[in-house]
Amino acid sequence: MSRTSLGTAGIILATLLAFPGIARASIIDVIWRMSGPQLVGAVLHCEYDPQFKGGSGETRNECRILDKKFAGTLQDRDMRFWWVSLDTGAYTSTGKDAEGHDYEAFKNNMVAFEPMLELGYKVGTHVRLHHGVAGLSYGVLFGPEFGTFDKAGLKFRPIGVTVNRKFNISYTLRVYPNGFTADQFGFGDPLPEGTNREAEAVHGFSVGFIW
Repeated sequence: MSRTSLGTAGIILATLLAFPGIARASIIDVIWRMSGPQLVGAVLHCEYDPQFKGGSGETRNECRILDKKFAGTLQDRDMRFWWVSLDTGAYTSTGKDAEGHDYEAFKNNMVAFEPMLELGYKVGTHVRLHHGVAGLSYGVLFGPEFGTFDKAGLKFRPIGVTVNRKFNISYTLRVYPNGFTADQFGFGDPLPEGTNREAEAVHGFSVGFIW
């Protein structure tokens, strides 16, 4: 992906965040704590049901952008114990400083692709839990101060909660064997090419309202 294309994705995301009434934004994904910028993004979420046996008006897969369904119709999660999901997210920096470095808003961006195996079950009448038990995370990071680089790691969703089949919130954990350092974002002298950085656990959360 070219820097021009990545920059365009960052501008689109900034527009969605600045004018949520236009996009009817109903979900955000936040990468809350990492050795680098704090990131916030919008997610295109697709689910695939390997157990699907057919049904009236239902399909094997479904996709949502900002939690608004635009393709397919899966059977309700109450009827599914497990499924495979794919998140494609566009992120930009919130402007929060970290480790003494000034990470300006909208200057640090990422596009991520994250497939995951998930499990879910009901707890009571109105509450449903789900867990992302195993997943992958591949992100391309870009910005005017540091160019482009990529990162690969593992992604887990230890806990997610859906209330009344509408409001949902979940905690996410990404583990990168080769973590982040400030030089990758344009601060200080770059480390030698091929340097194996210390492994890093990155914490985040997402919130949404299905409509």
